[in-house]
Amino acid sequence: LLSAFRLGCHLFWLNSGSEQSGPFSWTFPVVGSGMGAVSYIPRYSVDDFLQWEGEWELWDGVPVSMSPAPGFFHQSVGSQLIAQLVDLLHSDDCEGSCRAVYESDWHLEKDTVVRPDVMVVCGDPGGKWLKKRPEFTAEILSPSTRQKDLVAKRELYASEGVPHYLILDPEDKSALLLQLGEDGTYREIAPESSFELHPGCKVELSIGPLFA
Repeated sequence: LLSAFRLGCHLFWLNSGSEQSGPFSWTFPVVGSGMGAVSYIPRYSVDDFLQWEGEWELWDGVPVSMSPAPGFFHQSVGSQLIAQLVDLLHSDDCEGSCRAVYESDWHLEKDTVVRPDVMVVCGDPGGKWLKKRPEFTAEILSPSTRQKDLVAKRELYASEGVPHYLILDPEDKSALLLQLGEDGTYREIAPESSFELHPGCKVELSIGPLFA
């Protein structure tokens, strides 16, 4: 998995004196170093993650604060995408094999949990939490998540073998659809291209109505 220090995300750490339940950091003096102090960032597991209050992701054992609740237009774009996917997945070709979900946690490893805006999962999700690779993920950009979604999550989803990754930008009403190549990296395809979620289940998104 990616090192959390490559993410370009803003990490939000609760002070150790806080009464809230969540991850903490500590600062220790460094004797004779010429530096006043360094921060010690502890690493956590999914078991720890499940005890926290608030909205978090867990990247390689390092807590990453989720941004504040999405704005109205962000939620509208996500809802429109879910509605399209549900209709497409209920077609004769795709009936019964795949489901679209909104803001659900995906448990990748014992120390990594992410929450894509939208996923399509085919077959058994693997338990209470999704533990298998989704066939499709989508992220809706916001000012606080733009770099994470464009860089860190692109690398993460590719490394986990997610076949298709859609990035939607409500600000300029644009879409970037990425398809995983045999070399394990994404290549851009036309946003309204037909693509296969699983054998026999092809879908084609209509991008314009997502931003209506």
